Amino acid sequence: MSVEEFDKKGFLSDYVYQHRDEVRDKYSEIFSECEKISEQAQALILSTSVSDSDVPLVCSFLFMERTVRTCQAAVRLCEIGLIQEAQILVRTALETLFHASALLVKPEVFSKLQSHNDNEDIKQARDMLAHVPPEQLSIENKEFLSSVVSRGGGGQFSVFESARISGMMDLYSVQYRGLSSLAGHATFRSLDRSFAPEGSKYALYMGPSTNQLLFTISIIANCLKICVRNLEGIRNRAQ
Repeated sequence: MSVEEFDKKGFLSDYVYQHRDEVRDKYSEIFSECEKISEQAQALILSTSVSDSDVPLVCSFLFMERTVRTCQAAVRLCEIGLIQEAQILVRTALETLFHASALLVKPEVFSKLQSHNDNEDIKQARDMLAHVPPEQLSIENKEFLSSVVSRGGGGQFSVFESARISGMMDLYSVQYRGLSSLAGHATFRSLDRSFAPEGSKYALYMGPSTNQLLFTISIIANCLKICVRNLEGIRNRAQ
């Protein structure tokens, strides 16, 4: 395993596992703490039974399960030095966390999320009919897409609203919006991590990084802590 191999294969190189071992050794305490919280959340997911008659609660539970999985995936990316890519996942984890939490506070949010989902389906179907070359769509495709558009209805319900309802506007304003600019969107700010200072100049840097590792792991750990709290609440309601 060598830097030369990484130059040839990028993050498909086994060199990333050497980086992982070094990072796990250097930052063992913070990784161990995050894993401990993850294990608590994992145990709650496996031990919680939710009645399918309570649809909003089921939906909240599934959003929480997705949040935990996404956080775990982000930890793995942090280990091999893909910090910015981990931040993209953390942003997604916060999004599902906001929706899960809002459903616990206000079950009526379910109908708003459902309406928003319908609206997104309608927009996609309309765009496909407008922009996909007709010869690439079968008659059945066109009929199906037209039926989706003809449903009408659907409304907007943003992540902002779920964050507001769940009382997490601080996380939304600082972490979610921050990660949007740092990693989640194609902003000029998101390009900063592609450069490394080299004297008075900058050079392209593509290798494994620890830049913003502690910051990212801390957000993951906090997200998992909220997952544990919410999953305990879901389990108590389901009993």
